[in-house]
Amino acid sequence: MTKIPYLRFDTAELLAAERLDRYRAILTHYDVTVPEGTDRDDFEVRAEAWLLGGLVTASTRMGPVRFTRSAALAKADGRNSFALLLLRRGAWSGEVDGEPISAGPGQVLVLDLTRPFDGIATATDTISLDVERDPIVSAAPGGLDLHGLVLDGAAGRVLADHMALLRRRLPAMDENDAPDAVRTTLDLLRGCFSVAARPREQGLARRDIAILHRASRFIDQNLGRSDLSVATICREIGVSRSVLYRVFAPLAGVADYIRGRRLEAIHVLLDDADEDRWNAEIAAEFGFVSQAHFSRSFRQHFGYSPRAARDTRPQDLAAAVEAGPELFREWIVRLG
Repeated sequence: MTKIPYLRFDTAELLAAERLDRYRAILTHYDVTVPEGTDRDDFEVRAEAWLLGGLVTASTRMGPVRFTRSAALAKADGRNSFALLLLRRGAWSGEVDGEPISAGPGQVLVLDLTRPFDGIATATDTISLDVERDPIVSAAPGGLDLHGLVLDGAAGRVLADHMALLRRRLPAMDENDAPDAVRTTLDLLRGCFSVAARPREQGLARRDIAILHRASRFIDQNLGRSDLSVATICREIGVSRSVLYRVFAPLAGVADYIRGRRLEAIHVLLDDADEDRWNAEIAAEFGFVSQAHFSRSFRQHFGYSPRAARDTRPQDLAAAVEAGPELFREWIVRLG
């Protein structure tokens, strides 16, 4: 039995002064730096990656970092693929083709490596897919620009579940399993993209879109703060209450958005096989002091209980996603 090609990189095994340079030597398709105010000697990362033919899957935990892909670099290296990044913990924000973008826990960010972007990440725990370009482009509906797309809601959760399951199973898979894993993943991506859109920005002026992303970025970076409120957000990003209410109107309001983002972050932790805290402890970390209120909010948001989310067995999920995009669409309907 031949195992799938595997790579591991851990800065704990290196001198502090070498860590960033050694990591940059691996990720030559990005300009990797540390954000302003961060000491490069504090840079740390632990990454594992598996090569499955036309698909590379990686699991990475790292400190704050900045990834830049300039137009010149994209032209010079000729990479013709997409990167999909599932944020399990932490937040990512930056610009894609000069437009603001932000993503947080439970969301999947799509980046076209033929085009420029610049992003700063807080300390993160991520699962990523690097996928050949042609299958991704052919899966997208006409007119949908995938670069900078953030998948969330039902589509994002299904894809996040699959990426987490793929990560858990990769160490035990061999090369004979790789074609089926790639085919299943691509089928699921086709289903996700078939229902994808950019709804949260529709109808907003350019200035309001920038404010929305600044506020979203602040919210994702502070989901555990007990004082995360309209007043706090307005003070931190420098806008009035009326402006904040206006830009979040398409998202059912600020309070609903914060509650939804907190629930999505909790869902990611409930899916994590390494997370052994009680549900109530995890909920309290995100401001749910009442277990009854948390359970009710979780069920209203997802359509099932926190216990059901945690008890989902990998073999049940595998059977569903292997059936392809047809079952995916039925699943979307059931999740609402």
